[in-house]
Amino acid sequence: MLVHVQKVLDGEYDIPYRHPAPVILDIGANVGSFAAWALKRWPGAQVHCYEPLSDNFALLKRNLAQFPESSVSLNNFAIGDPSLTRLYLGRNNCGEGSFYKSNEQSGATVEVETRAPDVLPKADIVKIDTEGSEIDILSRMTSFDFDAILLEYHSEANRRKVDALLQDFALVGGGIRELNRGTLKFVHKRLLKGR
Repeated sequence: MLVHVQKVLDGEYDIPYRHPAPVILDIGANVGSFAAWALKRWPGAQVHCYEPLSDNFALLKRNLAQFPESSVSLNNFAIGDPSLTRLYLGRNNCGEGSFYKSNEQSGATVEVETRAPDVLPKADIVKIDTEGSEIDILSRMTSFDFDAILLEYHSEANRRKVDALLQDFALVGGGIRELNRGTLKFVHKRLLKGR
């Protein structure tokens, strides 16, 4: 897990985006590495974290305790399809919990609460790292009124679905970790006028 956390802390999700105090949604907050990075990257930001696993949530609270309470909102539930409540635990680390079983998940499961994306507040940036639920979440959003969308993808088919859903956004970065897995960084085209 340390390797993955370090990548995030080193700026894996960085984009050329200026805002004095963005509101950020961290969906799949895990232990808080993205939230901690974002609060340092954009001083004055407010980050809303969503993490369903209780052990990860306890670490998330502890890791973000260094930041003012007014800058962090912690939510112990998943975002996505509310009918999905059985989460498979990760085989290799605590960041691999998923509603979908693949070679990264063990057979062990836990019941979690899942809420539809309509509970999310208005935000400037959304980061989604939910081990295969990214399309479930994006397809349930009623609008994409964000400046930036940062996410992981877990299959080539899902990467192509992301492109189709985010037609008003430009891909400004990303990385491929391995076949069928990587990160994508999108900025709304309205921010790129004149470039």
